[in-house]
Amino acid sequence: MNGIGERAGNASLEEIVMGIKTRADFFTGIDTGVNTREIVKSSRLVARMSSLAVQRNKAIVGENAFAHSAGIHQDGILKKREPTKS
Repeated sequence: MNGIGERAGNASLEEIVMGIKTRADFFTGIDTGVNTREIVKSSRLVARMSSLAVQRNKAIVGENAFAHSAGIHQDGILKKREPTKS
């Protein structure tokens, strides 16, 4: 979780889980059993308990993980400003 240990060659749990969920068409028959709605909450708990801050740009759990800030994405947002549907 949160990339702890990834420098030792370990993949980040949240990235693997969300990759499998996002590409369920490719990873057929695989179910992680992880409640993905709890990933961010779990990430915050791990960060607090380990005293290791999560990088802002960390995939899936970072504050800016889904922020649009550069390139073609930003250009599209500026050209066509529509409210997002939640």
